[in-house]
Amino acid sequence: MKESPFSAPPDAAAQLGRLGLFTHSAQEAAFLRAEWEVIGARVRQIGLYGGLAFLAATFTDLAVLGPSPVYWSFLAVRFVVLGWGLWLARAARQPLKDDGRRVANALLGFISSIMLIFLLVVLAYGGSAEYHSITALALIFACYAYVPVLRREAMAVGPVFTLLFAVVVATSLRVDAKFVNIAVVLFGFANLAGWQIAVSLNRGMRLAWLDRLRLQQEAQAAQQARAAAEQSEQNLERLFDAAPMPLVLVRTADARVLRYNAAAKTLFDPADRYKDAIFTTDFYAQPQQRQQLLARLQAEGAVRQVEVQMKTAEGRPLDVLFSMRMVRFAGEDCVITGMVEITAQKRLEQQLRALAHTDPLTGLQNRRGFFHLVDQAIAQSPADGPGPCVILLDLDHFKRINDQYGHPVGDEVLVEFAQVVLALLRDGDVFARMGGEEFCILLPHARAAQALEVAERVREFIASHPFHTAAGVVRLSLSIGIAGCDARASSIDDVLSQADKALYRAKQGGRNRSELYCA
Repeated sequence: MKESPFSAPPDAAAQLGRLGLFTHSAQEAAFLRAEWEVIGARVRQIGLYGGLAFLAATFTDLAVLGPSPVYWSFLAVRFVVLGWGLWLARAARQPLKDDGRRVANALLGFISSIMLIFLLVVLAYGGSAEYHSITALALIFACYAYVPVLRREAMAVGPVFTLLFAVVVATSLRVDAKFVNIAVVLFGFANLAGWQIAVSLNRGMRLAWLDRLRLQQEAQAAQQARAAAEQSEQNLERLFDAAPMPLVLVRTADARVLRYNAAAKTLFDPADRYKDAIFTTDFYAQPQQRQQLLARLQAEGAVRQVEVQMKTAEGRPLDVLFSMRMVRFAGEDCVITGMVEITAQKRLEQQLRALAHTDPLTGLQNRRGFFHLVDQAIAQSPADGPGPCVILLDLDHFKRINDQYGHPVGDEVLVEFAQVVLALLRDGDVFARMGGEEFCILLPHARAAQALEVAERVREFIASHPFHTAAGVVRLSLSIGIAGCDARASSIDDVLSQADKALYRAKQGGRNRSELYCA
């Protein structure tokens, strides 16, 4: 992924409009360029497969219209649309170097032309409205759920197509009152749900991109996404099959899965292990999370973009973003859940967080990581008990080693020193490199006398230990300052200040010695 030419502002969500797109064109263009590998792939699929599928419908034209002038006209138009789709697929394969307006216009025109020609085909076919409504609903939902929104005008395609289809149905097709009632509900629901899905996907993609930028800058991230809800059983089956994101319909009473689409099966059970009834409780890594989500769902009516730890049928862990809504299905209370897997993003977040707290040379905690652990130890220590002990270590005359043997040898000494000291510490003790030749040990559950004993053990061992390097054996000694006199410390600054004062006394006292600070 290519980086954007600008960094994400702190209040990034405020820059998203009600359609889920960036309000600033420069920011929208930067997003498209950065995410074009994913968005362009979808545009290529729409152009290629959409054009081929549209051309394949010519066999239906021939069966219905016969080799008539109307049929030949439709055939020519379908070839034109196929050529348009192939051009779109080819253009989307190229790296996006501008603001993407050319491809966005072509995609909008391609989708609009398919829907317009579909209306002309309906006029030419005639017949019952029910026959054509299924295809119209599929087109509407595919437009919302799969076609990436590259221009704001694209959000109007679904409503405009619905109105034009209603005009065609009212003027040219056979309808009855029962169909009208059902059609109003289905088409209204498809547009409302589809609009929400499209807006959610728009916002999710852009917020996820902003989160990845923050993750690169601050070693923090979060991904967002949400899924959609359906009510009608027949409509759910069609919408589930068309949806590119995992969707699951669950009965609230017993957690039984009533419906799931191919994307959900691929995510949770690709090996087809489950043959009988499936229950969502089998897939929660922490079963209590389900009860917490249901309680929140009952209280708020919806749950949006919540991180949940799941597992596959094989037991492989997954991190997933959940969006949930209560629905009535077949006369029962159910929950429709949409999800997006964020396992890779969470793993990257953890790796970056670890790198932010790790010294690259020795593999120890760095200064930032050590401060964090000391703060935790102080906060977790009993109010009436002593705070943690800190041992500050400084390698005596380490500059001479670098000057005499060179920095590579000095690095060898630092690495071996870190390994030797780690071997001398207990489980639960924390060892960190504070910078240069200065190191620090955190003893979370130790009193001053114990800390002094640990410090002396380390100092004596280092003084007698030969450090084998490329330049031969090198000897070291340590000056050590210890902070912790069985009194609770108020902050890390107090602890380190005390240890630093003790270290100064150790150096002034001739080095190769340990000093304990006591106020």
